[in-house]
Amino acid sequence: MTFMSTTGQAPVPPAQPRGPLGPLLMTPGRWVALAVGVPAALALIGWTGFSLITTVARGSYPFSYAVPVQNGQVALNINTGNVTLREAPGSSTALLTGTVQYGLIRPGISESVTPTGANVNMTCDGINTDCGMSGTLDVPAQTAVTVWSNGGDITASGFTSGMTLSAAGGNVNATNLAGNLQLDTGGGDLTASGLSGTLQIGTEGGNVYADDWAGHGTTRIDTGGGDMTVNGLTGNFQLSTEGGNVDAGGVTSALVGLDSGGGDVTLDLTQVPHNLQITAEGGNVTVLLPLGNATYDISTPDDQGGNVTYPQSLDNPKSSNKISIDSGGGDITISQG
Repeated sequence: MTFMSTTGQAPVPPAQPRGPLGPLLMTPGRWVALAVGVPAALALIGWTGFSLITTVARGSYPFSYAVPVQNGQVALNINTGNVTLREAPGSSTALLTGTVQYGLIRPGISESVTPTGANVNMTCDGINTDCGMSGTLDVPAQTAVTVWSNGGDITASGFTSGMTLSAAGGNVNATNLAGNLQLDTGGGDLTASGLSGTLQIGTEGGNVYADDWAGHGTTRIDTGGGDMTVNGLTGNFQLSTEGGNVDAGGVTSALVGLDSGGGDVTLDLTQVPHNLQITAEGGNVTVLLPLGNATYDISTPDDQGGNVTYPQSLDNPKSSNKISIDSGGGDITISQG
């Protein structure tokens, strides 16, 4: 074994502690960062604390208002919140009941009555973000109803004397309604089943989901850009989606006018149409006609290069059953099934 001698080597001195650091040099960039960052951090801390307080401090209180019935009609305008409509057999007056929900600041709610109906207003200031209300309107049987809601949802079921519902941005959910029906969401979706009577439907951008509609006269539907999904529609109808797709099955209609504004169209008819006019403006069109020996005067005035397919046995220029499809460039397919 070999040993190395360390004799005569100078010892290594221990490390000396570092002296105090000098002051941080404040550059223009650091001043800007402080000027922007400190107020933003304080604001974030304050807002987080306020949000926590309003969440913990949530409150609610009930309300109740009588709504006048005039000449067999009830009219109600609600400036905020959701409302559910229901029939109240045996009652001669309408009653709106519900609950106001709020965060840190308790909002006020009030009713005023005018010759055109009742108005229910609730005051929510800008910092009270959790402010809202939900109500139920009980209406005497055989009473026509008009309700406007400034953005809230409207739900109605089981009325037979006609309704005008406008949600101004909220959704409308309707079941088993009859009479003169005018339903408008102002942008929200409309879901409705079991409608019968004179139907005028508008969503101004929302989707329409229809199930088992029986229109008297001509049913008019305008989605303003939303899609239209149908399962069972009886009666003539005029439909415009302004860009949305149409998927309609179980349609029993002699007269159909349909403009998709660019969306695709799928139409399944259970009755021979006497006059079917479709404008797709670029979307594809698929039409399924009922089985049988009926023939049609088929025209495709403007397909702009799209493919057109249908059995020649269906085409008869002398037929009184007219089919005109303008796809604007989309494909056109007509068949039986």
